[in-house]
Amino acid sequence: MCWMARMGGRRGRAGAAGVAAAIALVMGLFGAGLAGASAGRDSERVLREGEKLVFDVTWMGIKAGEATLEARGAVQFNGRQAYHLVTTAQSAPFISKFFRVDDRSDSYLAWGPLRSLQFEKQLREGNYRHNSQTAFDHDGKVATFRYLDFGPVPKGVTRLEEAEKHTKYVQQEFPLSAGALDELSVLYFVRTLRLAEGQTVTAKVFASKKNWDLEVKVLRRETLETALGPRETLLVEPLLKFDGIFQQKGRVLVWLTQDPERIPVLMKSEIKVGSFVSTLTRREVGLTQAGSSGSPGRTP
Repeated sequence: MCWMARMGGRRGRAGAAGVAAAIALVMGLFGAGLAGASAGRDSERVLREGEKLVFDVTWMGIKAGEATLEARGAVQFNGRQAYHLVTTAQSAPFISKFFRVDDRSDSYLAWGPLRSLQFEKQLREGNYRHNSQTAFDHDGKVATFRYLDFGPVPKGVTRLEEAEKHTKYVQQEFPLSAGALDELSVLYFVRTLRLAEGQTVTAKVFASKKNWDLEVKVLRRETLETALGPRETLLVEPLLKFDGIFQQKGRVLVWLTQDPERIPVLMKSEIKVGSFVSTLTRREVGLTQAGSSGSPGRTP
């Protein structure tokens, strides 16, 4: 994921900055910011309209902030019915004094078959800023990536409206694998599958201007004490491959409840020093959006 690279690279730093960066974990945990998939025939297609998952994010036991995963329900998007997914991450007030994190990503997910229509990302992590949009043209097999060039923007400018006065958007096109999803919708794709211990799920990926292969290995069953009470879970590990070469840097582990909703109750990402942990603290639920008819339900 982009923030992980910045932590380990020239912008990486110890102390408060490293702790604050941990809260971006959920933003792309299921593949370190590179993800996507195409639905298989065994998809149970169980989603919840209005579901909001809230996580405490910690680094080496220190609370760094809060992250959310939200399924907002069905919307009309470019003439198609789509599911709107949102994830956010914010640093805790004290951490923000040293290294502020304020991230949001939006995904528009077509139903029947599951495939991404558009992915939007807005990041603020310390001095780093990013604003981009990826449009998925599955018929033309093209991904159009449009991003704001923050190079000419003065460092003191933080509002997007002000930044746009100093620079321009850049647009690029890249080949797209059939049925690719984005880095947020892949987690929801995996949640729709009938998973079993010892199983490996494979998927196609587009993110960070490349097509990727994703493998999700179901390692074992574990019983956990969670915010939802004691739950039987499946421990899964995502692995990324590009041109047949695994790209994983440190393990990423996710615990999903062993029921049709596959709720992520715990996520861990191992790095050189310690690990980042996202623990579910609250779940808000709306109406069930499920079915084999290939429709995410009513439009709000």
